[in-house]
Amino acid sequence: MAHSTPPRYSAAELIEELREAAEEIVPELNGIRAEETLEGEAAQMIEEMVDALKRIAGGAPRPQDLARVALEANTPLKPFGRPKNTVVKMQKPRC
Repeated sequence: MAHSTPPRYSAAELIEELREAAEEIVPELNGIRAEETLEGEAAQMIEEMVDALKRIAGGAPRPQDLARVALEANTPLKPFGRPKNTVVKMQKPRC
């Protein structure tokens, strides 16, 4: 009897799931931002690797350099999710 494998998540779905998981645990982490969690960093790394692979597949010059940069994971973490404690005040018009 052959077993069928369940469908795999796409990279975009994995990134979304990881970021949602990061946002869910942040309230318990006392000051750690979502992008600083393991899930948040994993999401960004997957995103960067997907971007590098797409560029390589598209014929970008120096594919080894693109791959090397993606694997080094030295880019700053990009914030995502809801901003914390953001207060926006409406300006009163001057008459």
